[in-house]
Amino acid sequence: MTAEVTEHQTLEDRYPIPEGKTGIMHALCDKGDIPYMWNRKDRDEVSAAEETFNSHIARGYLAYRAEGKDGHAGEVLRKFDPKAERIIFVKQHVGG
Repeated sequence: MTAEVTEHQTLEDRYPIPEGKTGIMHALCDKGDIPYMWNRKDRDEVSAAEETFNSHIARGYLAYRAEGKDGHAGEVLRKFDPKAERIIFVKQHVGG
């Protein structure tokens, strides 16, 4: 079941970070939006999140730190930052 999106929903509204977690990654792929969450105070979760990050980078995804309520501000991430609140992966495409 997919939540209906309205004009006024923010990134935080559509994809809230659950209590006990401090970060979330979204991989946009052919299977949809796959979230992965971690708590930066939990070493095992941070390690697993970093592995997930590196796996996506190795498969040709670009990682963006999404900031602000709408997620439009941010920067490209070259390495995993456990302090990032939101990371979005987008598959790179060849062509022009």
